Amino acid sequence: MGKASKQLEIFIANIPDDKLKSFPSVAGTIYKDQNFRLDMQGLTTGKPQSYNLQIQVNKETSISTLKKVAPATVAGPVLVPKDKTPDPDDIRKQFSDSMKL
Repeated sequence: MGKASKQLEIFIANIPDDKLKSFPSVAGTIYKDQNFRLDMQGLTTGKPQSYNLQIQVNKETSISTLKKVAPATVAGPVLVPKDKTPDPDDIRKQFSDSMKL
């Protein structure tokens, strides 16, 4: 596992629970650090509607291997149903399982 993967795992583990319990009504960044950001891309159109969450690389990253792929999605998408109470640990696991680094 390289430095980029390790940093992504740390980012996922450090997302505060409150950032994974409720989501904004419009697309935008929910949480970020120097290397990554957690974005809510919007709501899906199907039934049930779900929040489309993705982790992307920040252009300001200090990790050279990530600079080459910024602003690519490196984990997700994770779809969280709008009508269910989100489980932060489950969301983190889905992000870890979908890592692309």
